[in-house]
Amino acid sequence: MVNPFKEVNWHPDTAARRVFAKSLVIGFPCLALVFLLVGWLRGKGWDVSFALKLGGCGAAAGVLFYLVPAIARPFYVVWYALACSIGLVVGNLVLGLVFYVLVTGIGLVKRLGGRQPICKAPDAQAKTYWIDAPPAPEARRYYSQF
Repeated sequence: MVNPFKEVNWHPDTAARRVFAKSLVIGFPCLALVFLLVGWLRGKGWDVSFALKLGGCGAAAGVLFYLVPAIARPFYVVWYALACSIGLVVGNLVLGLVFYVLVTGIGLVKRLGGRQPICKAPDAQAKTYWIDAPPAPEARRYYSQF
């Protein structure tokens, strides 16, 4: 199971809170730009009011947290708790889907195709199940690897 909660610094120092503030100053305007472009691509035109509010509030909070890092700690902890919760659910869902859809699907297709990588049925005609391995190469070749 993927556990993103182990990676988080739950007691951030001033430098970590300032890095968090910088990420808000950069991230929220970028997110606002994405919302603006998605709205334009969906044919709703350039609805700048929501994008300006989102980018402005996020950037203002980031500047405030950068100037006064003491008040940033509760927001930092809540932000990372939410992000880790989302990451926990999404990460495990993606890993589960990859395993159950991709790996199981490949196995079923190979089995339906008649491929059997492991001989599971005993053969009454066989004297032994031993498979001879090829002889080992000379040890001298290890000295000239390249």
